[in-house]
Amino acid sequence: AHRHPLRARSRLSVLVLNGNGVAHAAGNTAQRLLDRGYRHAIPADARSHGYARSLVLFTPGYAPEAHRLAHDTGIRAVSPLDGMRRSQLRGSQLVVILGGS
Repeated sequence: AHRHPLRARSRLSVLVLNGNGVAHAAGNTAQRLLDRGYRHAIPADARSHGYARSLVLFTPGYAPEAHRLAHDTGIRAVSPLDGMRRSQLRGSQLVVILGGS
């Protein structure tokens, strides 16, 4: 099966959600992603600060880029985005939720 080449980081936007309540966690991670060359990295608060573990979530068609993002951030859990409307994504294809671990 032919796999599409990974889209460049410079073409990807990531929504970084603070799901652990640690001050500046989302902003610090967003800055690291910008330093890695991502086009946009937008820090915001998750709906809950009770996430036990960090997650990388992806919109349809962006699984390969999500796995690279997981590698970039040291996050092991990757799954399809569920339960968020497009309007909440702020134009992002990928979402990082920062949890307790």
